[in-house]
Parts: sequence; C-alpha cells; structure tokens
Amino acid sequence: MIKKIVILLFTGILLVACKQQEPIKDYASLSGRITNTTDNNLVLNGPGFQRELELDSNGVFKDTMKLEEGFYMLAYGDLKTFLFLKNSYDLDLSFDANDAKGSLSFSGLGAGTNNYMADKIRFEEKEKLDDFNAFFELDKPAFDQKVTSLQASMKSLLDNAVDLDSTFLARELQSNDQLIKFLTTNYDAQHEMLTVLGRGRPSPKFAYPDINGKNVSLDDLRGDYVYVDVWATWCGPCKREIPFLKELEHDYENKNITFVGLSIDTQENKEKWKKMVAERDLKGVQVLADKDWDSRFIQDYRITAIPRFILIDPKGNIISHDAPRPSQPELKELFNDLNI
Repeated sequence: MIKKIVILLFTGILLVACKQQEPIKDYASLSGRITNTTDNNLVLNGPGFQRELELDSNGVFKDTMKLEEGFYMLAYGDLKTFLFLKNSYDLDLSFDANDAKGSLSFSGLGAGTNNYMADKIRFEEKEKLDDFNAFFELDKPAFDQKVTSLQASMKSLLDNAVDLDSTFLARELQSNDQLIKFLTTNYDAQHEMLTVLGRGRPSPKFAYPDINGKNVSLDDLRGDYVYVDVWATWCGPCKREIPFLKELEHDYENKNITFVGLSIDTQENKEKWKKMVAERDLKGVQVLADKDWDSRFIQDYRITAIPRFILIDPKGNIISHDAPRPSQPELKELFNDLNI
C-alpha cells in the first residue's frame, strides 16, 4: 500500500514537472469569424507591424504572428477597434458585420482583457468621451455629478471584468485616474473659456493695420464667415500650414468667407512680417496686432500658443474659438456643414 502511494506521488510530481516545463509560445494566435461579411479586407496594425488577415468564403480566418506586447488596431470596413496582444495569446474573435462594434466579442487566452476593451470602447462612445467640452460646458454641480458617475462606471467595468492581463490592469487604473484628474483640474479654466468663447457668443473684436497700413476691423468683415489664422514669422508650425491655407483660399475664392492672417510679430519685426507676406504671396486680409502676445484680441481669446485658428459667423458670433487647421480634413467638413 505504501509502495502504491509512493508511486502515485512520484507520478504526480512528474506530471507537474512536465507541465511546468512546457515552453511558453513565443507567438500569438489570432482567429475568428465574421458573419454577414461583404468585405475581405481585415487588417491588423501596430507599431512597426501590419498584417492582412485572409478571410475564407465563410468569413473565417486564422493566423499566427510574433509581435511586441501592446495595443493593435483591427480595421474592417467602418470598424476600427483596439486589441491588446502579446505572444502566447490564443485569441478568437467574432462579430456581425451589420453591427461590428455592438457584437464584437472574444474567447480563448487573452479574451478577458479584450472583452473589457470592447466594453470600454462602447462605454466611451456612449458617454461621448471624445468630446470633453460636453463636460466642461456643464455648471459645477452637474459637472461634479457627471464626473462621480463616470468614475463609478469605470470602476464597475473593471470590477466586472475577468482575467485581465496584470500589465494592462495597471495601465487601465492609471489611465482612469489620469482622466478624472484631467477633467477636475481643467474644469474651471475650460468652463470659463466655453462660457465666454462658446459657440454663438459674440466674438472679441480687433482693429489692426493691414499690409498697406489701412486699419481693418472685424466689424468691416460682417456678412461673411471669417477664418482667422493667428500666426507669426518665427513660428515653424504656422509656416507649415501656409501651403494648406493657400489651397483652401483658392478652393473657397468665390464663397462667402474671408481669410484673415493676424500676425503677433512685434512692432520691431514689422518689416520682417511685410517681407514674408510678400515672399510667400499670402492672400486674404493680412493684419499685424499692436502688442504681440499682449494684444487685446489675443488676450480675449486666451491664446497662449500658435498657430491658432478661429471661425466667426457672418453676424460676428463665434463658431469655433479653436477651429481645425487648414491641413486637417475636419475643417472642410465644418465648412460643408455651414454650407460655405
């Protein structure tokens, strides 16, 4: 009897030892199925990494890859979602192409972290966390209530998650704390900014001399939309926007919009400003502020960095106190929404 027990114990030790010695995979496996698929273009992107995942006629795919631990973007049609991957994962995903984000789910090794991420992305869209102004526009009691609710919901998401990767969990806890800190520490300044400079508010005025010395005021431009480019000759990012701005001015040449270049160069650099306007063949209305950073218009718009772009409606009211840059496609989308 004792001999049998010894043999059983020895066999058990061997099994445990063999299990412990099984090598950890140095690659990740990713598989899945997409129902109602009409597009075969499924792509996984990451830092220095891109892989096209081949779908069969049933929308099924399977692939293995060596990769760095971290976040990757999976793109399929309108779906763009993040995955957390590392070598050793054996992850299987599925979704319905007719409701990709709503139906996305994971199983297998690594599923816990990725199911949490899918839930978090859906939560962020529901709470409109891509638009912090929606928080900062609230009065203080409503803002505090919103932040408290947000904090509780994010905690609940984590509490209900299962099998989270430890590295990911630490990052997520830190990220949640940073979001709450960002909202609470920036509320006062941003709320004041949006209260004074919110959409529909009367724009602060300016009246500055143009390139020919003629005084031009914002009131002179009433009846047109006004797109103001706050810049300076010494500002590299400002100068990088010039080709895009000139293209934009050409595209909207006969539209009801006036483009204003408002330089905050010092009065000592007035000739340098005039020279650059001529050399770069800058169009639109070009004016020079009277006191560079301390100019009233700059102070009223709380401008602390340039380039800064401002969009004003034909009645002189603010559309955006921090409008998209000429190089950003969002600007033309905004113009189209306004029927400019």
